Amino acid sequence: MPRASLPHIFRCILCPIDFSANSRAALRYGALLARLADAHLVVLYVEDPLLAAAMATRPAARALVASGEAELHRFVLGAVRGATPQPTLTVLTRIGNPAREIVKAAAQHSCDLIVMGYRGAGRASRLLFGSTTEGVMRTTSVPVVAVPPGRRQARLPGSSRAGLKRAS
Repeated sequence: MPRASLPHIFRCILCPIDFSANSRAALRYGALLARLADAHLVVLYVEDPLLAAAMATRPAARALVASGEAELHRFVLGAVRGATPQPTLTVLTRIGNPAREIVKAAAQHSCDLIVMGYRGAGRASRLLFGSTTEGVMRTTSVPVVAVPPGRRQARLPGSSRAGLKRAS
């Protein structure tokens, strides 16, 4: 039986991550959509500029950056492991304000969709710190799929694990 596929409505999907369980779930959804739509998947990690500046002053900064890049690749490959065929993907790292960098990367790569995790922080937290997902949704013209925290068990069909849970 031929595998289900989406029409070519998405050519490029951006999936920003922050190493959280929720961003892993969003990455699984992004990989699934990329696979079904035969789209390219761009995975983006945005580094905090203050942390990057502090690391640059340390003698072992290159080793830390290299280990961070290796960890990023392990995270991405671990999240999409088992998907057959694997979507074509690009992994990027940027330094700056996460919401702004996500919107810029979506424009630079002509992404048709952004798939990202949403922590579901309370209203008080959003007032103090803001929300990256909300910041992206306010400033982009690209559709955004926000994966809520409760969807951490998302699985890619074709993986060695169970399929996606269906809503009742």
